[in-house]
Amino acid sequence: MNIRYISTVLLLTALPVCLLFAQTIDTSATTNLDEVTINALHKKYNIDSVTDLTRAATKLLETPQSIQVISQQAIRDRQAFTLNEIAPLMTGVKTNNGMGSFSMRGFTSYYPFDASFLTFNGIRGNLYLWSQQPLLYNIEQVEVLRGPASALFSEGAPGGIINFTTKKPKAEEQFEFTASYGSWNMMRLAADATGSLTANKKLLYRTIIGYDRSNSFRDYQEVSNLLVAPSLAYHFDKRSALLLEVNYAYAKTVQQYDRGTYVYTRPDGTFDFNYYPNNLTVQSPSDYGKTHNTSVALNFDHQINEDLKLTFVQRYVRSRFDYADHITSGLITNDTIQRGYQDWLYDQYNWQTTAYLNYAIKTGSIQHQVLTGIDYNNYGWLKNDYRFSQARPIHILYPDYRQDPPPGDPSTDYYDDNKQVINLIGAYAQDQISYRHIKLLLSLRYDSYKLLRTPLSDRDSEQGNESDASAWIPRIGLVYTLQNNIAFYGSYTKSFNPQTSNSVRDGGPFPPRTATQYETGVKGSWFNDHLSAMVAAYTIYYNNILAPSPTPDNPNKQVAIDGTSSKGLEATLQGRIKNFSMVLGYALNNHVLRTDNSLGTAGSRFNNAPKHIGNLWFKYELNQGKLTGLGFGIGGRYMSNQVGFLAAQDFLIPASTVLDASLSYARKRWNLQFNMYNMTNARYFNGGNSRTVTASLGDPLHVRVGLGYLIR
Repeated sequence: MNIRYISTVLLLTALPVCLLFAQTIDTSATTNLDEVTINALHKKYNIDSVTDLTRAATKLLETPQSIQVISQQAIRDRQAFTLNEIAPLMTGVKTNNGMGSFSMRGFTSYYPFDASFLTFNGIRGNLYLWSQQPLLYNIEQVEVLRGPASALFSEGAPGGIINFTTKKPKAEEQFEFTASYGSWNMMRLAADATGSLTANKKLLYRTIIGYDRSNSFRDYQEVSNLLVAPSLAYHFDKRSALLLEVNYAYAKTVQQYDRGTYVYTRPDGTFDFNYYPNNLTVQSPSDYGKTHNTSVALNFDHQINEDLKLTFVQRYVRSRFDYADHITSGLITNDTIQRGYQDWLYDQYNWQTTAYLNYAIKTGSIQHQVLTGIDYNNYGWLKNDYRFSQARPIHILYPDYRQDPPPGDPSTDYYDDNKQVINLIGAYAQDQISYRHIKLLLSLRYDSYKLLRTPLSDRDSEQGNESDASAWIPRIGLVYTLQNNIAFYGSYTKSFNPQTSNSVRDGGPFPPRTATQYETGVKGSWFNDHLSAMVAAYTIYYNNILAPSPTPDNPNKQVAIDGTSSKGLEATLQGRIKNFSMVLGYALNNHVLRTDNSLGTAGSRFNNAPKHIGNLWFKYELNQGKLTGLGFGIGGRYMSNQVGFLAAQDFLIPASTVLDASLSYARKRWNLQFNMYNMTNARYFNGGNSRTVTASLGDPLHVRVGLGYLIR
């Protein structure tokens, strides 16, 4: 097979598709092949170093913060297609729903309200909107940094960030095709081609195309995704390289949001989470969603000399959607639910410019790794046309949708019609000082933030919002390495996150949300870095969160309160020993309000923050005899109960245990895989949806069969 021919066709197909869709949203030789064994390519479960999260190649053992990396092999073994589907491998990380909301260390994060929550190659600008599950077609590995990360990544939530490392062009020619089929008529196809376009191997390419579609166990829900991701790399010489990555993602759904399932309120006020069948939904068959996401990233690396390196990155992301759907707007009475109707047109953008220098110097026996950089982020939305109106109630068990409003219905009880621009400028300096077994990290960042929201018509309910904020953000860490494979560490970090609701109408302007974390832990690495372990203990104090404080003159008034505290312990063991691969994790977290306020009393549990999360995944693979390449996997996750709605502490989402299994066989160029998820068909819930009438329902028993073909 001629890989170069296939790859060139894919590349020439992918680039125009991406650029065409970017324009629609106003963005400006034959090779003899040797057989290979597919399961020999990706064996690692343990990744011992990162670059994107530290902006310099750094061993995890030497970082004074908790970092976990989910490798490509682990993603493949789980046959995971979205970030949500590999969350069960991440210690202390949970999905809150079937969209893009996650909890880390008890704090809920989702884009765009926590702008640096999800990064790509360490650069801000999430390709996906909050209503989407991020796709993994073009992702090499997923990196989780727990705790405040503002010292490098600017404003963000205190729980941490998740970073996608994308698949890059390679000089070695390779082509891979995968196909999967599963429950609810799920179908997925993907092609990945890479190699050199020139004889001197200076110009490299990679093209990834993926498509999937699926129905659901829920009524009337279905989704389809298309991702096209071409990239080019040019190596001027051994010191300089330029990388261009273009991504286009299109999603079409019958319902943009999965609002969860109904929760029955008993006459005595308690809740029955198993009363209503799985298939029921508040949404209507006429609901829909269409999303277009485009990103372009240009990365330039130049090694000025052996001690000094310059990196410059320019990233642009544009996302827009058009959707209409129904939500719950009132309590259930006699199996009848009150509903609201939303119609939304939205167009969001993000420009991120980043430049930084890495400088290695030595003063006597002391080594310094100095990092300095600047960031400029211009982001917001060009259009936010949101309409809400009350819709007709429906009977839950016998819904009648015939009188639902048609898409574009003009009746409106609430209207947003505005645009928003945020300018965020930051500069930072960091020095990692090494002396024998000790590493001291000192970092300081300054951020200046300015938000301006302006109405596009007199229909806009807010009629403007303007705020400024600035912050000095320190970071201090200390690592002591024992016998080169065990390290003890402690750190002090802070986060900075300006208010998203800051209008005078609401009682603003308010001070930025801030968090301070104290963390200590121990890390270990064995068997030539194939197996690692980490234990971390932390305390986070979160300040200036907003709470309702209505008055007769201003029912929308809010006030900034002292906030919450999150305390916990995390332990992770992952890696591979001979034929045996594993990921084990346990997280203990207690996230509570610190004072009495309108959100609740001191000690009230924060929503979507279970106290205990435990996860494990084991895989055994034969590498001798006639059954070489046969693998067996089993694992699962336990999650204790959690408060689904902060203002209702008795709305406790039940504890759950979900078990999964896999069977795979890899032989030469082929790989066949079978995965079973939730094999006991447990009924479980991911989290609450900000009200006590619905909760996010997890998937019941389902299966996938995948076939992969790889040549190089």
